[in-house]
Amino acid sequence: KITDSEASRMARWVLLANVKARFARGSSEGILDQDLSVLRDKGGAEQLLERLVNQVGRLEITPSELIGRNTGSGLFKTMFLAFKEDGAKDWNTNLEISVNHSGKQDKLQFHHIFPTAYMKKQSKLMDLPSTDDIANLAFIGGKTNREISDKAPVDYLKKILEGPGVKQLQNQAIPTNPDLLRPEAFADFLIKRRELIAERLNRFLGNA
Repeated sequence: KITDSEASRMARWVLLANVKARFARGSSEGILDQDLSVLRDKGGAEQLLERLVNQVGRLEITPSELIGRNTGSGLFKTMFLAFKEDGAKDWNTNLEISVNHSGKQDKLQFHHIFPTAYMKKQSKLMDLPSTDDIANLAFIGGKTNREISDKAPVDYLKKILEGPGVKQLQNQAIPTNPDLLRPEAFADFLIKRRELIAERLNRFLGNA
């Protein structure tokens, strides 16, 4: 049995170990044995966190750690948890993001803010980063995703930026400067959003 405060610290360790891919570095069984040894010796979250720091160097998330990460990353899953804690909603239907929604209209999907089909057309004119970077992903319902289709963000977000729905963009760390929503500004958009995501993740993980 452990106290509530220790349970909270253990939960933080679990999230950080996932984000930092602790068990994907080297021998996962060997690393797991080390952590189990800490618990067998009556150690706790602080000792586990010390081992994690010794392995990865720091617990803070930096914007550079988000570069090139995709939906398989622990960072992506933690990003969802952080946005959900903020009460993030689908910016059209106002439905809270949740993995429990079902049905064609409301089932949670991740959405490319700069749609892949749209950016493929633009890439013929300029050299652009990959659209699959998690800094280009947001969580919305299926109906909204289909309505957006291959529209440019500067167009489909125009009304939202001018109304109360802008709060839902901010709750998913999406830059609201219209100048960053144009195709030629895609690289700058990713840089800015990585900064916002890293800031939010650090607060969520207790690093701030």
